[in-house]
Amino acid sequence: MAMRKICFLLILMIAGVVLVAGSLGGTQVNKFVYNAQDKDTLSDEPGDITGDVIPLKDTKLIIEHNAKDKDTGFQCFIDSEGWNEITVTGPGGKVLTFKGEGQLGELGLTELFFETVEPANADVPIPEVLKVLPEGNYTVMGSAIEVGERQGTTMGTAWLTHNIPKGPVLLLPEEGDSVPLDDLLVRWDPVTKTLDGSAVNIISYQLIIEKDETPHKHMIGKRGLSMYLPASVTQIRIPTEFFEPNTNYEWEVLAIEESGNQALTSSNFRTGDV
Repeated sequence: MAMRKICFLLILMIAGVVLVAGSLGGTQVNKFVYNAQDKDTLSDEPGDITGDVIPLKDTKLIIEHNAKDKDTGFQCFIDSEGWNEITVTGPGGKVLTFKGEGQLGELGLTELFFETVEPANADVPIPEVLKVLPEGNYTVMGSAIEVGERQGTTMGTAWLTHNIPKGPVLLLPEEGDSVPLDDLLVRWDPVTKTLDGSAVNIISYQLIIEKDETPHKHMIGKRGLSMYLPASVTQIRIPTEFFEPNTNYEWEVLAIEESGNQALTSSNFRTGDV
């Protein structure tokens, strides 16, 4: 799992947000989580369109593969003007439903990001993981709401493929290296193939460098940098001012292919004296 993220493990229960699991599972957490096959728990069946249709601002459904840890899972991102219930449906049927209840549900929610558990490939082979969500278009639809007022139906689609790129091979710095406190060159090999050996169209690399630390309790992430680079760029210099002396850093590179699926490789290094 990438260092920058908090894995929700398909359980999202923050300030009145209810996850209703579908084909990805129906784990019950107190009274807030219900199996999506129990139709009585949903206000509208998937496919019901009421009022105006408001397009979602963004919908993404992708696969992430960790080449170092050798695990694989799904991620989803949704952005809208406001919703309080939203359902993802695909070629295999209902995937899951999110439902907002309580004060924030009445206000309305906008962005939503979640990722599934990422089972080790040795325990659950990648082909078995991919059976959970078949390739194809996924419909994301729900109740639009803004400041407590129903606005109709919000709707969008996400395209999922099973094209998973190989993880980048990190070249510099090597794992565990002690590097001088100068402008640091980070470099990796370009990714040209998928895990099954097919040609792949990489559209971007994401570089992340973070200080190896326990973040402040009120910070979501660690101190560091994250940048998206063109697919033609496989090396870049990081200015000296970014680093602290005698400090451990973690870094990773994600290769992102044209449908959004991504594979990452991570490593670490330590800076020297001033």
